[in-house]
Amino acid sequence: MYKFRESTPSRRDNRAVCKHYTSYRDTLKEDFGNRCGYCNDLDKYRIRSYTIDHFVPQNPADFVHRLAPNDYYNLVYACRYCNSAKTNKWPTKDERVHHNGKEGFIDPVADEYTDMYHRSSSGRIEPKDPNNELAQYIIDELNLWKPIHERMWKIEKVDFLIDELEIKISVSTNQVQKETLEMIHYKLLKSWRAIQKGIFVENE
Repeated sequence: MYKFRESTPSRRDNRAVCKHYTSYRDTLKEDFGNRCGYCNDLDKYRIRSYTIDHFVPQNPADFVHRLAPNDYYNLVYACRYCNSAKTNKWPTKDERVHHNGKEGFIDPVADEYTDMYHRSSSGRIEPKDPNNELAQYIIDELNLWKPIHERMWKIEKVDFLIDELEIKISVSTNQVQKETLEMIHYKLLKSWRAIQKGIFVENE
């Protein structure tokens, strides 16, 4: 098993108020480490698919709350997969109550969210405790089980290995070792391109 994410993101203190929530995009992008707060996918490969989610929904269908749309501390940097899946869901119908232990959501800047999941050997997001109903609820409601999140995890890992190999190749003075590393590098590049075909990579 692997860690779900290396660290828990955090929103900065005393952020100046903006008139519209979209003005916080760059701040949120930085605070969330260029990753979706919910699935932890890195935005490097599909930056235009990243949006701003209102943790407590901006326009819930079945209750009214007093949170302003531009409340920075209610915003999450999120990929479109998670944002679209979450939409206006808020089962507790009370902005002060995030969940009831079985249904609802956990703010992704909480360590509790980080500690609730791990990755399988294939990169699948799974609850650490298979009996944790809330963890499974969030997986189901945000579609964290979708293969896109495994592919994004894999492509990031392979990308890292390619970079590491390129450094080793550039400094290697042993010709036999260099040729071996170049062969591994070529195979990794093939794997990286194959994984890329499974995801939608937007043009900058």
